[in-house]
Amino acid sequence: MARRMRSHQRLTVPVNVDPRMTFFSFVVGPENRLAWEAARTAAESPGSAYNPLFIYSHTGLGKTHLLVAIANRASELQPDIAVVYTPVEQLLRELGSESGVEATYHGAEILLIDDLQFIGHHSDDHRVLFSLLDDLLMRGRQVALACDRPPLELGELDDRLLSRFSGGLVVDIGRPVLETRKAILEARLAAADLRLQPEVVDAIARLASENVRQLNGALNRVLAAQEVEGREVRPDEVDGLLVELVGDADLPWLADGRRGDESEFQSFLTDVSSAVERALTTPKWHEDVARAILKWEAEGYSTRRLEQLLEDEKPVDSEHEVAAYEQDIETLRGLQRDFDQLQVQVPKDLSFKDPAAIPQLRALLERLRRTALAVDDYFLDPEKVIWDWPVFDQKFMESWDDGDQR
Repeated sequence: MARRMRSHQRLTVPVNVDPRMTFFSFVVGPENRLAWEAARTAAESPGSAYNPLFIYSHTGLGKTHLLVAIANRASELQPDIAVVYTPVEQLLRELGSESGVEATYHGAEILLIDDLQFIGHHSDDHRVLFSLLDDLLMRGRQVALACDRPPLELGELDDRLLSRFSGGLVVDIGRPVLETRKAILEARLAAADLRLQPEVVDAIARLASENVRQLNGALNRVLAAQEVEGREVRPDEVDGLLVELVGDADLPWLADGRRGDESEFQSFLTDVSSAVERALTTPKWHEDVARAILKWEAEGYSTRRLEQLLEDEKPVDSEHEVAAYEQDIETLRGLQRDFDQLQVQVPKDLSFKDPAAIPQLRALLERLRRTALAVDDYFLDPEKVIWDWPVFDQKFMESWDDGDQR
């Protein structure tokens, strides 16, 4: 029988997880907010939305953190819930063995599969994984997957399996922006009760920009230097401490700046930082629109119109914009019912999931209705229709060649 998971224990299969990986400890920024919101929803209302949830990003950006946060949050809310976290390689190995653990996976109420990029190309593996996912999803169990690339870039997959991966919500995590990197560093320092000069934190955040792992490595390097020398590291020392860690290949502009005039380089950094900070405001309207995107994208609707609002970064009346979008969704549903009544299919380039298609759908529906009311062309052709049949007692009579009338 599957053991129940609690945040301070191992999960059902023997994979250690970190109880510190929670939604609270995950630093949220504009590049990961949608993934964080979707993961939290999956944890708090498993199986009700975003199922399966497919999170992808480059390495070190927080995919595993979000998977484990789902486990910890779900266990916190429902201590008896059966949660299984597993790397895909272990999952496939155990499903293909005679270990009897298959029942554990099928008994999961929440299944979390990590490192999906290592799924391989064996059709037998694809078949057993599809069987497992199909069983869980059909029974309303929550599935969340993490990968370093989107489903369509996973190579030669079984079509049914690819359809399952893409059938819920696919969301990515971008590289942390400057504001997020600074917040991550400050959170790490606060958790360890350590201190660095704010200018030093800024310098680390600007230089270590690839992922969270590099950021943590840069912070540890600076803290180690400060501990060994027994003094505070100065901002102008950060460049030299991190040059080997971040690498010129990762930051070519760092090498250019080092060869140039230092004051010009610092001015360049300041300009870049200011521009990024101005661009990275996340007011309430922004969050409202982001939540609406998550909701309707999960139901298969095109959210391009809402996404454009975020890209433009111009403050909008989010309540009005979201309400107008939802009204268009109701219009699409009404149009679909009208087409169903006429028993006709729309062209492939039109969709009942895209608000932008409403004008074309309305025009097509109007043409179809006019056609349904029109007289058939056959009855307008005088060569095919006989209009002068004899009438007897107000009934049409047909004349036969032998003179008989009926």
